[in-house]
Amino acid sequence: MTEAQAQETRVCQFVFPGDTNHLGTLYGGTLMAWMDSAAAVAGVRRAGSAAVVTAAVDGLTFRVAIHQGELVELVSVVESVGRTSMKVRVEAYREDPATTERELCTAGTFTMVAVDDHGAPTVVRPLP
Repeated sequence: MTEAQAQETRVCQFVFPGDTNHLGTLYGGTLMAWMDSAAAVAGVRRAGSAAVVTAAVDGLTFRVAIHQGELVELVSVVESVGRTSMKVRVEAYREDPATTERELCTAGTFTMVAVDDHGAPTVVRPLP
């Protein structure tokens, strides 16, 4: 894996009926879970460890509703690295699968901490 690949992760999800509320829009909690998962993948790749945990979520802003049947692309980028933690920016885009029209819907920053097999913080590889 190249350094660029280790810093960015892209994950796609379809929005199914079980993911939506009575208005047919994606639950915010479901989107947060998807974003957290995308941040974790980017964090594991950067840390070079088997696990990371979420320490904080900053500035999560829901701008545009995402509807049933749409595709959600989550783009996560490791923006900075501390000794055992990383700041991972995650953006969620909705996409109409028929027209491929895209729109940024939600963004936030996740602080991820690398942990060892015993759950203790472990050192993260620095950014190049």
